[in-house]
Amino acid sequence: MSSDQLVAWVGRYILPHERQLRIWLRAAFPTVDVDDVVQETYCRISRLDGFAHIDDPRRYFFRAARNVVLEQIRRERVVSIDAASGLAELDSAPDLSHSPEEIVAERHMLARIERLIDALPDRARQIFRLRKIDGMAQRDIAMRLHIPETVVENDVARGLKRILDQLSEEEKAELPIRRRQSRTARAIRRGLGGGR
Repeated sequence: MSSDQLVAWVGRYILPHERQLRIWLRAAFPTVDVDDVVQETYCRISRLDGFAHIDDPRRYFFRAARNVVLEQIRRERVVSIDAASGLAELDSAPDLSHSPEEIVAERHMLARIERLIDALPDRARQIFRLRKIDGMAQRDIAMRLHIPETVVENDVARGLKRILDQLSEEEKAELPIRRRQSRTARAIRRGLGGGR
């Protein structure tokens, strides 16, 4: 693939989504430098050997930006509630049809879930985050923490149960349903392991 082909592809399929990406990054991650994230995302795209494997360029663009943000957060080793809330939303591209009130309600729900995760016992919290937020395999967590894989599995299950037990009926009603899923519901579902 020539650089001219890549430039043409980026111009046609990626560049039109930059504005929406910037809006989403500002909303989801108020503390990140959006310009740096976008620039680094373009740098990574420029290193592609080909683009035929990319079925959905917009989704690819958002995921590439997601990876940049994740690396920045991991590098800083400080995950604020704002950043953690944004992490939960990363997998869903922004839906600009939501009202400001819905967006605020969704953010409150994500912050509530974050507080419940933070309230888990130390080991359970660490395992839960590694498994359900970072997406690390149970086997890898077990090896990393020098514990049996069954302990990882049990801690994740108990952590999830504890979180769900602490939600009010009203909050549970906001969790994913089949007919209509808000961004929060999808994010929580993914974050708590009920994803597709």
